[in-house]
Amino acid sequence: MTKMMQAVHIAHMFLKECLKEGDIVIDATSGNGHDTLFFSLCIGSKGKVIAIDIQEEAIISTQHLMKQHDRSNVEYHLMNHKDLSNQFEEYTGNIACISFNLGYLPGALDHSITTQSQTTIQALDACSTLLQEDGCISVIAYRGHPHGLEEAQAVETWMRGLSAREWHTIMVEAINQHSTSPLVFFAQKKHQSSIA
Repeated sequence: MTKMMQAVHIAHMFLKECLKEGDIVIDATSGNGHDTLFFSLCIGSKGKVIAIDIQEEAIISTQHLMKQHDRSNVEYHLMNHKDLSNQFEEYTGNIACISFNLGYLPGALDHSITTQSQTTIQALDACSTLLQEDGCISVIAYRGHPHGLEEAQAVETWMRGLSAREWHTIMVEAINQHSTSPLVFFAQKKHQSSIA
């Protein structure tokens, strides 16, 4: 698959349109740190990336990558993303973007540790209050692993349930690929002046 068609690249194309210097963003599933690095570069030294993962291995990997690239605008949290609203209440209405790259940690030996539908939906619910006006949510869902299809369907249901008056939402799917190819979901909170 060419780079243009890779799910992560598609997500990044949308995200670039939402991000600016000085923004605060949350990488809710930091994994090996590639999205965290992308955010860190997009928002510059005046911005902040909050990198979250449930696995210590992922946090260490992300820290290592940031050190390699001399990035110092990242804050790390070893936690479940379902606790977003409790942990980051102080940022309510001030987050520019929250990103999710679901599934298991790439390169990890244990693929049984994956994101789960229930906790992912709890995390998405928290996004509504944490995001600023025009803030966005990006989710990449992988359907080719145990629980992956169920989780992708749960995310799609959640996205479809967002108010059309308050949100712009899209889903990107490779329509001539295998049925387990990743899905990219993107939602942007509308500016209040456009709602009134």
